[in-house]
Amino acid sequence: MQIEQLGPYRIGRKIGKGGMGSVYEAVDEKSGQRVAVKALAPQLAMAEGFRERFEAEIESLKKLQHEGIVRLLGYGEHEGILFYSMELVDGPSLEQEINAGRRFDWNETLGIAVQICRALKHAHDHGVVHRDIKPANLLLTPDGKVKIADFGIARLFGSTQLTTAGGVLGTADYMSPEQADGRPITEKCDQYSLGCVMFALLAGRPPFRAKTMPEMLQLQRFAEPEPVRRFAPQTPEDLDRLIRQLLSKEPSERFPNVQVLGRHMEAMQRALSRPPKPQAPPTASGKPNQTLSDTRLDATAVFNADATLAPEDMLLVPRDTTDSGVYNAPTLADDGQLELEPPVHSGSPQSPSISAPAGPKTVTPPKTSRFTTVDEEAERLRREEPSQLWPLVGQAAGILGALAALIMLGWWMTRPATADALYESIETYVDDNGDDDLKPVEKRIDEFLTRFPDDPRIADLQPYADELELQRMERKLRFQSRRSGQGDAHPIAELFSEANALRETNPERAAAILQDTLTLYPASGPAAAGLSEEMRQYLTLAERELAKLRNTIARQAKEQMPMLRDRLMAAERLEAKDPVQARAMYEALIDLYGDQAWASELIDEARQRMAALPAANAASN
Repeated sequence: MQIEQLGPYRIGRKIGKGGMGSVYEAVDEKSGQRVAVKALAPQLAMAEGFRERFEAEIESLKKLQHEGIVRLLGYGEHEGILFYSMELVDGPSLEQEINAGRRFDWNETLGIAVQICRALKHAHDHGVVHRDIKPANLLLTPDGKVKIADFGIARLFGSTQLTTAGGVLGTADYMSPEQADGRPITEKCDQYSLGCVMFALLAGRPPFRAKTMPEMLQLQRFAEPEPVRRFAPQTPEDLDRLIRQLLSKEPSERFPNVQVLGRHMEAMQRALSRPPKPQAPPTASGKPNQTLSDTRLDATAVFNADATLAPEDMLLVPRDTTDSGVYNAPTLADDGQLELEPPVHSGSPQSPSISAPAGPKTVTPPKTSRFTTVDEEAERLRREEPSQLWPLVGQAAGILGALAALIMLGWWMTRPATADALYESIETYVDDNGDDDLKPVEKRIDEFLTRFPDDPRIADLQPYADELELQRMERKLRFQSRRSGQGDAHPIAELFSEANALRETNPERAAAILQDTLTLYPASGPAAAGLSEEMRQYLTLAERELAKLRNTIARQAKEQMPMLRDRLMAAERLEAKDPVQARAMYEALIDLYGDQAWASELIDEARQRMAALPAANAASN
């Protein structure tokens, strides 16, 4: 049926449709404000307990006040239809941009992903997991910012007794393995979906493709995606590895949280933005090649996004986006078939696209109308606060009395420790844990040195104090490496920060940066003249970090070398009966590990054996 009015809003054109209902552009008749109104399907309101869950979910969404999240404005019910209003974003979704043929370069992709991480951190801090991060729910504002839409809707639908054709909710192309497998939902589900989105921005397609929903769910649960560099060759290897980590099937293999992920991507973006030595040749007109980058986004890319594969080379199939709205793309709920029609009762020959399983009760919603704005609710709570204050005064008095007793007990229990007690606690910690991380006993060491400067055991603790100073400096540098705009930092600190950003994803490159730093800035000898004490501490940290990286690289070599040796021997056995396949295996070894110093001996052997093979055209004849 045609909806003309919902609460205070005069309904205009439909701008989106999906399994939960439809989204309309609307106008507040009192203020004239343009908003987006999402009207939930009447069938949902019939489910027992859905209204209570709707109210509870709205309460959680009120907490989300972030520039990167589409803002909730109000909510209510109009003649049995539950609806809520939100800010109207005058801009396309990332899905619309992708389907229009736009390809995002690595710098744009990282910039978008960092914005999404900041918004997701705000939501996760308030206990809200999105569960349906996808390009259709990511909106571009006119100034190039990104806003996330449809927060909480997946959880609201998933918690009802309603089921879908597959028993799961979400957009299959971007669904985490946990959701596809029916496992508990955590914040790391959003990380997986974000990895799928980044893949799609770069490649113009999601990581997996399937003809049926069950096939797609199986792929999400068990299949490993192809590297995004196959579809977008300009993608840096570090970014490719990061996306593969986000697409890990096990949540524990992804990042600890989106804040760590966002900072890691910011550091990667700065490190990758260092200009490469070779410059792109000018075009015939004398002007540098232009990329597909949209100037609305802050782009400092030095790579050319035009170098990705063309859509026809990637076999991209255009998708009909008629029913994929700015606010809610079709989900697995019903492929957008759910219309806002009168509820279908059990006696009707027509069956709804979303149906309840056998047994659950439905309720007939009353034909009432009500509407509350978020601002009105906040104002009401502020007015009620004074009236609620006096009943708390009596409770506060009792609490203060108990608190006073606790303070006395606490003072007695926290009297300054003796020198013997402090020294024993420090030594016990070091004996049990070593001195790699002295932060847990930092205060005790400082207290001993300050309160007992004449104690002969000062000499035993002084090495710990020196080590603590280095660890403080290391934490400071790692903090700086996650911040932008460090223009006044020492060159050594900047190089250390760059190496720190790469130490997890590319330890070989990080070690090379640190080694070059120590070579350029020797800590002793004539070349060290003029170095400040702070810079010498930086160099000491660089030496420590270089030693750790070398141990990491050696461990990787020890673990991987037997497997690579096995592959080399397998290629050798193929030389006589299938030289083409043998050559392909040698080339793969060289491509994958040619830049790894620890594998140089094996790579040299692969090159020699490949050179001894007959020419490719001769072998084919």
